[in-house]
Amino acid sequence: MQDKLRILLEKSKFDQKEYLKNGTLSGLILNNTKDTCNVVIDLENNLPLSIYQDLKNCLKNYFHTVPHVNLCITCKQTSHKEFYRYFDYFVEHIPIDSLKDNDDILYKGSEVIIEYETLKPTEEEIKTLETEFRKVGYIVEIKLTLKHEIVKPEIKEVKEEPKQEVIKPKFKNYERKPKIKEDHPDVLYGRLITDSIIRMDTIVEVNKTVTVEAYVFGAELREIKTKDGRQFKILNLKLTDFTDSIYATLFMGGEEEVPKIDEKKWYKIRAKVKDVDQYNPDISLSVLDINILKKEVEEIIDDAPIKRVELHAHTMMSQMDGVVNEETLVKQAMKWGHKAIAITDHNGCQAYPHVFNLVRNTNKGKEEKDHFKAIYGTELTLIDDTVKIVLRPTDADLLKSTYVVFDLETTGFNAGGEDSIIEIGAVKIQEGMIIDRYDQLVDPGKEISERITNVTNITNEMLVGKPNEETAVKDFKNWIGDLPMVAHNAKFDTSFIEMAYKKYNLGEFLNPVIDTLELSRTMDNTYARHSLSALVKRYNVPFDEEAHHRADYDAEGTALVFAKMLNKLSGMNFEIMTDLDKLVSKDEIHKYGRAFHVNLLCINKKGLKNLFKIVSLANTTYLYKTPRILRSEIEKHREGLLIGSGCYESEVFIEARSKSEEELANIINFYDYVEIQPLDLYSHLLESGDFGSYEELVEVVKKIIKTTEESGKIVVATGDVHHLTKEDKIYREIIVNQKVPGGGRHPLARYKTIPSYHFRTTREMLNDFEFLGTEKAYEIVVTNTNKIADMIEEIEVIIQTGGVPFSPRVKNDDGTYLDCPRVVTDLVYEKAASWYGDPLPLNIEERIAKELYGDAVLNSIIYNLKKESLSEEEIKEKSFIELHNVILKGADAVKDLVRQNIIETTEETLEEKELEKKLKKTLGGIIGGGFDPIYLIAQRLVRKSNNDGFLVGSRGSVGSSFVATMMGITEVNPLPAHYRCPNCKHSIFEDENGEQLGATYSSGFDLPNKVCPNCGSDLIKDGQDMPFATFLGFNADKVPDIDLNFSDLNQAATHEYTKVLFGVDNVYRAGTIGTVAEKTAFGYVKGYCEEHNIVMRTAEVERLAMGCTGVKRTTGQHPGGIVVIPDYMDVFDFTPFQFPADDPNSAWRTTHFDYHSIEDDVLKLDILGHSDPTQLRMIQDLTKTDVTKVPLDDKETMGIFLSPEPLGVTKEQIMCETGTLGIPEFGTKFTLQMLADTKPTTFAELIKISGLSHGTDVWVGNAQDLIRNKVVPFSEVIGCRDDIMVYLMYNGLEPIKAFKIMEFVRKGKASKPKEHDQWVEYEQIMRDAGIADWFIDSCAKIKYMFPKAHAAAYVISAFRIAWYKVHMPVYFYASWLSSKATDFNVDAMIAGYSAIKNTLIEISNKGKEATNKDAGVFECLHVALEASARGIKFLNVDLYHSGATVFLPRDDTSIYPPFNAIDGLGDTVANNIVEERKKREFLSIEDFQVRCKVSGTLIDKMRSMGIFEGMDETNQLSLF
Repeated sequence: MQDKLRILLEKSKFDQKEYLKNGTLSGLILNNTKDTCNVVIDLENNLPLSIYQDLKNCLKNYFHTVPHVNLCITCKQTSHKEFYRYFDYFVEHIPIDSLKDNDDILYKGSEVIIEYETLKPTEEEIKTLETEFRKVGYIVEIKLTLKHEIVKPEIKEVKEEPKQEVIKPKFKNYERKPKIKEDHPDVLYGRLITDSIIRMDTIVEVNKTVTVEAYVFGAELREIKTKDGRQFKILNLKLTDFTDSIYATLFMGGEEEVPKIDEKKWYKIRAKVKDVDQYNPDISLSVLDINILKKEVEEIIDDAPIKRVELHAHTMMSQMDGVVNEETLVKQAMKWGHKAIAITDHNGCQAYPHVFNLVRNTNKGKEEKDHFKAIYGTELTLIDDTVKIVLRPTDADLLKSTYVVFDLETTGFNAGGEDSIIEIGAVKIQEGMIIDRYDQLVDPGKEISERITNVTNITNEMLVGKPNEETAVKDFKNWIGDLPMVAHNAKFDTSFIEMAYKKYNLGEFLNPVIDTLELSRTMDNTYARHSLSALVKRYNVPFDEEAHHRADYDAEGTALVFAKMLNKLSGMNFEIMTDLDKLVSKDEIHKYGRAFHVNLLCINKKGLKNLFKIVSLANTTYLYKTPRILRSEIEKHREGLLIGSGCYESEVFIEARSKSEEELANIINFYDYVEIQPLDLYSHLLESGDFGSYEELVEVVKKIIKTTEESGKIVVATGDVHHLTKEDKIYREIIVNQKVPGGGRHPLARYKTIPSYHFRTTREMLNDFEFLGTEKAYEIVVTNTNKIADMIEEIEVIIQTGGVPFSPRVKNDDGTYLDCPRVVTDLVYEKAASWYGDPLPLNIEERIAKELYGDAVLNSIIYNLKKESLSEEEIKEKSFIELHNVILKGADAVKDLVRQNIIETTEETLEEKELEKKLKKTLGGIIGGGFDPIYLIAQRLVRKSNNDGFLVGSRGSVGSSFVATMMGITEVNPLPAHYRCPNCKHSIFEDENGEQLGATYSSGFDLPNKVCPNCGSDLIKDGQDMPFATFLGFNADKVPDIDLNFSDLNQAATHEYTKVLFGVDNVYRAGTIGTVAEKTAFGYVKGYCEEHNIVMRTAEVERLAMGCTGVKRTTGQHPGGIVVIPDYMDVFDFTPFQFPADDPNSAWRTTHFDYHSIEDDVLKLDILGHSDPTQLRMIQDLTKTDVTKVPLDDKETMGIFLSPEPLGVTKEQIMCETGTLGIPEFGTKFTLQMLADTKPTTFAELIKISGLSHGTDVWVGNAQDLIRNKVVPFSEVIGCRDDIMVYLMYNGLEPIKAFKIMEFVRKGKASKPKEHDQWVEYEQIMRDAGIADWFIDSCAKIKYMFPKAHAAAYVISAFRIAWYKVHMPVYFYASWLSSKATDFNVDAMIAGYSAIKNTLIEISNKGKEATNKDAGVFECLHVALEASARGIKFLNVDLYHSGATVFLPRDDTSIYPPFNAIDGLGDTVANNIVEERKKREFLSIEDFQVRCKVSGTLIDKMRSMGIFEGMDETNQLSLF
């Protein structure tokens, strides 16, 4: 053995040297950063796995200061047997899940062949495996082969090789033996654990077996099944014992029973410690055994006989501050037996809805005395209305007056307490010249602290023998006389002078005082900093920072700055001192006034409404960097509110340090109650030096209590809660360490440690205030907090409407109100008559009546007719005539009819109130349910967009409403398949045998062509067969949700139109709340660790991130949601409002509450932007054709859903199996595969595909299997939710049952365990009706289903676009590239087919390395490839013919790309070019660049493209 190797083995304490007896240490390399050590050993034979692991561990322990130690073995011979051991080890520890339990491996020396079935390892995984083998001496190339391999066509063209017989190697094949579970009640997996427990933070040694007590905070089971039926399972666990966290994995065979592991529970786990690897940067656990652990967790209880009430609590809705969920906090208060809690989030009240609903549900069924009370409040930033630039101003001339500019150094900040002056420095200045100086050190009569010495450079020795404060201030008083004074942050210096005058009976300090800090804030309001250091730089005043903070030097610096300020003021025409008040306008005052925190609590509903007003003002009118509110606005709206002083940033607490008790009392008079908090919550103020000592802090708190009580106000002890427990403080430390969106970091971020703002029990709070004495502590902690709670009523925050929102009144464009029922009725009947004739067919009449009012109208008419001696036929005929007439008379006539029917059919006599209640319940439908305004609003919006030249696509299930079709809200006709004549209005719903056409044709567009038997005209084919109940329920018990797709070019205009319809103050964008997401929180924790030099396992990072997830980060708005406040109510009846993301430049205000919170109260319009209407508008403009006239039964167009042949190209040419590239709904990878599987030939099948592609567990593992296994043809599988109801009704199930089953299934309830019993009942109903087993089984798998109306609307739009692709291709490609493409490679497009194809291949070959931009370019070029294959040429960008942002056809075979297709050229420059060319021709490239503001880089790019060909470089004329 080589000596070097022997020495290394001895030092590393490796005992089994015989395995390395002929070895050589050929490398021992430490990298430059000293974090990796590579040990290379040459051997005759490779090491056994166990020996290699032992050696590696010994080396790691020896080089323990180096984070990463790699052991590499080179050898002449390798062991065949050992290879498989290494293989299993690597697969387990890398890990490579797809190779676990894979026994089809053949080792052939330098080559390894692995057979796989469904799960293929990635290239990266194979490379990693080869690398790991190299480290242990095996130099191998791993090759993968697919069992029963099917070669799929690639993008690259590959020549076929002659087929050769492949001799399949014999693979080893052994099965994993299932682990036998010990028969013991505590054993969940493996055996009973008796080993001793270790803490997770002590786990460091790999390959060691350890036992831990583990709290599971995450569990995920993965089941993998191969084609030959073999299975394995992986249970991934996230474990913590709160000393640290760690990941754990349990790997099981397919037959093993998975142990039932619940999150948020404790278990005892025995496991082997796994080493770090490429996929897991930390050590982890490989689970061996799992036992139930009956761990007693200490529970915090509040056992005080009478509990306190917390009046100051923040939740996660306090932006980047609170870290406790609002419901969790309230539940804790309830659990402790508290009778109330106040929610006082910063700047808003977004936690209210959740708190209100929780408390309301908790109080249900309880006596009022047992109710828990939520107190609704907020903590705001209060701004004093008057910015006091000058105190006691006079009419003195600003420029000519003599001023005393002074500065004080003191022993601390507390002028009203123990602190005093230690230096007075001042200068007299006149017309910019210093004419006198004053400097006096003062003996404070006590030693000054080291901190004060560090700040002021004044030592105790310097003060020996100096005059005391009384003598010094008297002398200074004589020196200043009655001259006006100037100071920087004058409030501080003035407070000490005023206090000294008072202490030494020197009279009242009445000199005028100008504050240069406030003067700078108002004069130089565009600057962020206004410190003296900032001002001397801004005004170019010489200033030595080393001398800064000595009073005389600071006074002189302030004086020189002030002199320059006076000159600036003179230039602004400010002449006398009182003019300074004019510097700040009333509209600007909130930006400069002093800021304090203030708490507001609602006493009653009036107070809630006023609070909503105040919050709205704070978040809009007075928003300046952060929300803030003027004191005068609080005073104006304080009815129904209690005003509390707030936390350590409150006016009372801040001013108590420097004000006399008399002055403090004047401040306190504004408040209804004053808060004090545990001294611990002020501890950071000791660190910052705001307080010199703990004793000083105590004295200030006692001063506040004394002054408040003498002022006749209530003192309460509050906890300023921000997290639930002490242990949760770490979450807040992480959160306040982050930057708040739109602002800086939290003020607490600058402190080394922050106090624990946890929810304290009554006893904790009493202990915190024991320094006040037992009696006083009890009074402020318990008695007074309960007094405040008793003043407050239970308040309804969210109006309970039963789920039916308040309908807005609809205005005409001239401002008059519309009679909604009348207008809706007229619109429907006029349109129906124009389509189906007058009188209407009975089925149309019945459908309209049912949709407008439900069944009650027809039932009442039939009831009356049955009193007459009429036959069934006569009753039927007459009933529909009367039905038509009564509905046309109007809503009042309908109500009279139904009301009389109720009277006659009800045995007991109903009082008027009961009668009207029953009438409301009996009437259904659109008008009967009060939803006619919603329909009319939608109709007005669609009409506006249509008038602007844009089509509007419907979303959701509104297309199931025939009334919506007749009003022009949707193009989808929900009636069963039928014919209608455009000429004589004849309609046909049955075939020659009397069978319903809808029983055979799911879509009317698939009907065979037919001429009218009455007039010979070609009949229109229509109807998609959708029951109205899918939209509004069976008796108007579903609130209609009319979602519409407007062109993204027209969306903003439509939004603005809602202001015309309802008024500016009645429409708001639907607000959203953006919270910290898991990934973001993970980044926060990582950043916190880096900043604090903490090394933390990834599992622990993830655990801490979970505590930060959900904290409010910002606000936003729904992309298309507009909330409408009825004009007979006020927005503050429902919610405050704000700007989204605190953006004062936003064109819209949003609801402060998340819109979901108030969706039962107010109407939300979904006015969404979509590219399909935009593309259709562009096609219409380019072709001058009417896109609505496209034949939706065109056979050629239908053909592209099967193959590209109708386009005149082959699959190989366009690299696609169908011709649907670029067609909405049918051009994605997923839907292309669906088209290949289903081979649709009808419009109904296209609708079904659209439905299937949007559903969950409807296609994969469901309909796809039914088709492939030939159980039913594609046309019969369930594609949309309506298919269920229609199928069940056609098979004999009564409509109400069919509807209920559809609703149950489409929400995924059939697969939910808690709904099992109901599903069993529905299953039996279907079996009794003879419904096929496949249908029932298919229903059972569904998680979510798409409405057929939505699918139909999408397909109608898609088919129209497809028609132009087939018949007018140049316009399709130009419009698609203009409206859909996101990224371009215009050079490849111009170069033509081959260049496009080569670029596509290049991008495809990038694989996972392809960027998002690559993906966008690929999509664009794939469509461009098809265009090129069809003979359409992309011309070069042309200065005079190209558009700014749209592709423009030159003729039927060529297209000009727009300017913005050039890489790097944006829309602004593109529009500049088009505008400038309209003015005049470009004289030269130089002229072009200057006029169009194009960069030199872009000019070079355009020059290289040949765009400037033939154009002069400059405008200059040559003389020769």
